[in-house]
Amino acid sequence: LTDDQFEMVSAMAVSVRAHEQAALLLADGIPEGVVRTEYCGLSCQIRMDWFDPHQGIVDLKTCDDLTWFEADARRFGYGHQMAFYRAVLARVIGVAMPVFFIGVEKKAPFRCGVWKVTSDTLAVAQRENEAAIERLKRCLEADQWPTGYEDCRFFECV
Repeated sequence: LTDDQFEMVSAMAVSVRAHEQAALLLADGIPEGVVRTEYCGLSCQIRMDWFDPHQGIVDLKTCDDLTWFEADARRFGYGHQMAFYRAVLARVIGVAMPVFFIGVEKKAPFRCGVWKVTSDTLAVAQRENEAAIERLKRCLEADQWPTGYEDCRFFECV
């Protein structure tokens, strides 16, 4: 790391430790926990940022501006990622664990926030993930890889 990068990462770490709920989520647990199992008929692996068997799965996300974290999380598909992690983990431990995001800014004032991902959000994302896995399996079997943009689409301004 450069000196500037080290200072930024250090300031972010201070912010996370200073946030009461974030500090509680990270007080005890396993960093970079890897789980491998079969899920939807495929061999899968997850690497959780943090796992506490009492609190759940915690994913640490950096952002430019915490104000826009929720919009960024939707845009980058974080809910789908966490639904996949939760489903794979549940296959191994038999329990669907709670899921949390800790978001922290990459610039001053290095604000930090915690979000619990709702069960409804995870359920919808899990169904969409499982449908995508089924499409993947069909592509693997047929060795055909459509882009999803073969047909003309409609664009509407609302």
